Amino acid sequence: MMKRWSLKWRLAIVSTTIVMLAFYAVYVITKTAYINASKSRIQESLTAQIYALMAVAEDRDAQLTIPLVSRNDRLNHLNSGLVAYVLDVDGDLIWRSKSSDTYATLPDISAAYSLDSLTSGKLDQYAMFWVGDTIIWEHENGMEGEYLFLIGEKQEIMREQVNQFKTQVSLWLWVTTVCIVLVLIVSLELSLSPLKIAQKQIEMVGHGDADKVEGVFPKELVPLTSSINSLLESEALQKRRYRDSLGNLAHSLKTPLAVMKSELQNLSESESRKQLAKQVERVDDIVKYQLNRSVISAGQTLRRKCLVEPEVYKIVDALNKVHQTKGLNIKADVHHEAFFPGEPGDLMELVGNLADNACKWAKSEVLISVDNQFAELFITVDDDGAGIPQEKTELILARGKRLDQQAEGQGLGLSIVMDIIKTYRGEISIDKSELGGARFKVSIPTAA
Repeated sequence: MMKRWSLKWRLAIVSTTIVMLAFYAVYVITKTAYINASKSRIQESLTAQIYALMAVAEDRDAQLTIPLVSRNDRLNHLNSGLVAYVLDVDGDLIWRSKSSDTYATLPDISAAYSLDSLTSGKLDQYAMFWVGDTIIWEHENGMEGEYLFLIGEKQEIMREQVNQFKTQVSLWLWVTTVCIVLVLIVSLELSLSPLKIAQKQIEMVGHGDADKVEGVFPKELVPLTSSINSLLESEALQKRRYRDSLGNLAHSLKTPLAVMKSELQNLSESESRKQLAKQVERVDDIVKYQLNRSVISAGQTLRRKCLVEPEVYKIVDALNKVHQTKGLNIKADVHHEAFFPGEPGDLMELVGNLADNACKWAKSEVLISVDNQFAELFITVDDDGAGIPQEKTELILARGKRLDQQAEGQGLGLSIVMDIIKTYRGEISIDKSELGGARFKVSIPTAA
């Protein structure tokens, strides 16, 4: 599916994916660093509180005593999340902070407490971070006692801070991602605009609206546009040479055929002379047909486009002069924006041969209609003649039938018409005309 995506979308998706992966890595690293920093801060804070408790501890009547009210206000308030204990070697309570009164159990003295790192543990159902240290206290009476000083903080306090940090970081990372993606899209739009211009120019050439790719392009695109223009120029030059060669060939054949016709006129009237004259005429028609067919069938990289209206009216003027003696009413109804997707010469051959054929069979009226609909060009030629029997239409519309394969007496014009229609991937049909004669209807795709 990705092979159908445009270059802009590919670059945008890849760039966005890279940015998001990079920011996700930043998010993970930042979150991990913040958690580690938070734990380090908690450990340092709790260690300082341990030393503060030890500093206010006193020996009174051979007992270790600590003031009920602590200098740290959090130790004086319930639900502050910070608690402190002093336990003896047997785990019996010596002192506890007021903030620990809501807890029913005492800390587990079997855990390995330290001032250098946090120890995770449980107090009632709450997860705690602990810092502790065991000291040997010498009483006034000379006796020594071993005591464990513990300070703990609820882990949920750090979790809430981490969650707030994650929310803020995520928000800023998403905002930054969106801004960077927008900047990337604008940058891609600006960077790829020369490609869009080149694409539009190539499409115009393909549709026949331009002869070459024009414009100022970045140096990376210059070899491409130059190659395309060179190809188009080479094709046009080759086509001109091809047509010139065919014209020279036609001119060269015209003189021998004219001599043969002249010599036949000097021969006495006989059946042999008639047959020979027919064959010379047929050779003349075959040469004309094959020359026409070679030019029409030449492949085109560069599509042309021409307006139909002026060409059709040229044909109407010419036919009015040619068939002046018949007094025909030759009319044209052409949409002013209708265009033919090819050479004007091919259009003249197509419409001219159909219209000339209609004039030969018409009694008084011929109508040429042209319109563009649904990306197709429709050319209709009606006459008020005798019409064409159904059984003969299939023979006329037989595809791929060359003139030299036809029986004697069949015209050159319709064969050329069929070849032009085939070259432009069109279709032709023959029906009964509203004028009473035959209707030839041709449809040719106008889209590239």
